[in-house]
Amino acid sequence: MTAERAPFEALDAYQSGDMAEDEATAFEEELFLAAATGAAQEATFLDKVSRIMRHLAPRGGLDVGSSRARVDELIASGLRVQVMEPKRARVTTFPKIDDDAELVITHVPVDVRGYDSVDVIVERPDGENLKVFRDVGWDPIDGTVYAVCEAPLARIAAAVGIIHSRVIGYRAGQPHVIAEFDTISEQ
Repeated sequence: MTAERAPFEALDAYQSGDMAEDEATAFEEELFLAAATGAAQEATFLDKVSRIMRHLAPRGGLDVGSSRARVDELIASGLRVQVMEPKRARVTTFPKIDDDAELVITHVPVDVRGYDSVDVIVERPDGENLKVFRDVGWDPIDGTVYAVCEAPLARIAAAVGIIHSRVIGYRAGQPHVIAEFDTISEQ
């Protein structure tokens, strides 16, 4: 790519319009040549990310935790949203995920207000780590978490059977276990 900039830096400058016209013309020529020879990794990557974000943007982007207001917006948008409202218990049974669900939202009834950040650690009962959700958002009114998940991913998680979750809050960098619970799926 252009000698003056690193490849992703050049791509960013080109896309944002921060590149001079003559440099942009030369960059386009290099990009088309690279694409013709199959060597345009930056363009391929950017294209994939752009398509993924166009899909995710109306669904809340990459935010895992959300607010009730955002959940209501997702429902009003016409997406097929299934909201799970488990009671706060050590062991919770989740109903089957609807066949036509596009998003599955689980309302986690714990108050996480007062923490600088919150992570949710999801494990198998034997302690094998399945996923760590970092910097999860929460509802500013009641402090509860609305966990937003694409339905196909929720179905995969449900197929595990029993899932152990820990909600960890951080104050001044120190972790505190806010809640722990097991989820059993009816899938």
